Amino acid sequence: MPDAALDEEDELNFQKWSGTSERRLKMAKAMIRDISVSLRENQRLESLDADAGLDQVIREQKQKKERVYTSCREHQNVIDTSYSCLQDMARASKQTVDSITQLTHQRYRGTANIQINDVRQELRSKRPPSELFKDILDEALEAEQTLLQKQREVLLSMEEEGKQIIQELDDKRSVLTGNSGVRRVKMSHDISSLNQKVQALNQKTNEDSNLPDDSQLSEDTKQMLDATFDLLHRYRTHRGKTLRIVEKFAMERDGAKTRTESALTKRMEQLTQRKTELESQLRELRSTVTKAERELDSSYRKLAPDDTSKKEKLAADSELLSKLRRMRDKVDEDFRAKCTALEIDSTCKRVNAAKAGEAKLKKETNMLRMKSASNLRSGHGRSELQRPESAPGASRSLKAGAAAGLAP
Repeated sequence: MPDAALDEEDELNFQKWSGTSERRLKMAKAMIRDISVSLRENQRLESLDADAGLDQVIREQKQKKERVYTSCREHQNVIDTSYSCLQDMARASKQTVDSITQLTHQRYRGTANIQINDVRQELRSKRPPSELFKDILDEALEAEQTLLQKQREVLLSMEEEGKQIIQELDDKRSVLTGNSGVRRVKMSHDISSLNQKVQALNQKTNEDSNLPDDSQLSEDTKQMLDATFDLLHRYRTHRGKTLRIVEKFAMERDGAKTRTESALTKRMEQLTQRKTELESQLRELRSTVTKAERELDSSYRKLAPDDTSKKEKLAADSELLSKLRRMRDKVDEDFRAKCTALEIDSTCKRVNAAKAGEAKLKKETNMLRMKSASNLRSGHGRSELQRPESAPGASRSLKAGAAAGLAP
C-alpha cells in the first residue's frame, strides 16, 4: 500500500511537471507567433512609409527636399506660363503695330477724300446766285463729308487705343520678365539650401531677405497674370475690331464716293441738257429780236402820219419787242449761269487727291502770308534788333580798317 501511494504521488508530480512544461512551451510558441506577426506588421507599415525607417535628421532633409522640388515645380509652371505670355505679347505687339498701320492708311485715304470733298464744296459755293440751291450733288457731298468725319474720329480713337495697348504690352513684358527672374533666383536659393545642414535650413541670408515671401509672390503673380490675360484679350478684341472696321469703312467710303460721283454725273447731264435747250432758245430769241427790230424799223419808215391805227399797232409791237428783249436778256443770263455751273461741276469732276492736296497747301500758304503781312503792318512779330552800343563807324575794327586804308 505504501508503495502504491508513492507511485500515484510520483505520477501526479510527473504529470504536473509535464503540464507545466507543456503550458510554457505553448505560451512560448504563442509569444513567438505574436512577436513575429507584430514584426511583420511593422515591416509592412515601414514599407508603406519609407520615412519611418529613417532617423529624424534624414527625414527632415527629405521633407525639405520634397518641399523644395514642389516649390520649384510651381515656380517652373509659372515661368512657363509667363514665357508663353511673353511670346503671345510679342506677337500681339507686331499685330497691333500692323493694325495701327492699317488704321492709319485708312485714315489717310479718308483724309484724301475729305480734301476732295472740301474742294468740291468750296468750288460749288462760287456758283451763280440762281444756281445756289441744294441739289442732289450737295446732298451727296454732305452725306459723304459726315460719313468721312465719323470714320476719321473712330480711326483716330482706334489708333490711340492701339498705341496704348502697345505701351501696356511693353510695361507688362518687363513685369513678367522681372517676376520670372525672381522665381529663378528663389529656385536657385531653394536648391542650394538642400546642401546645408538641417539646423541652418530655416535661417535666411541677406539675399533671401531681399526676395518677396512666397505668399506675397503668389498674390502678385496672380494679379500680374490676370492683368496680362485681360490685356491679351483687349489686344484680340482690338485686332478683330480693326480688321472689321478696315473692311467696313473701305466699303462705306467707296459707296459714298460712288454715290457722289453718280450725283455729279447726273447733275452735269442735267446742266448740259438745260444748257442745250437754253442755247437753242437763245438763238431763236436773238434772231427773232433782230428780225423784229428790222421789220419794225421798216414799218415805222413806211408809217403815214395820219394812220393812227397802224401807229397804235406798231407801238404795241414795240412794247412786245421790249418784253422780248428783256426775256432774251434773262434767258442769256440763265444760259451764262448754267455754263458757269457746268464749268464748276466739270472742275469738280476733275478734282483728285493730288489737286485737292495742292489746293489745301496753297490755301494754307496764302493764309500764312496774309497773317505774316498783317503782323508786319501792325508791328507784331517784328524782331527787335539790338541797338549798337557805339555810334555808326565808331567801332575799333572800323577805325583800324580805315587807318590801314589811308596809310601810304
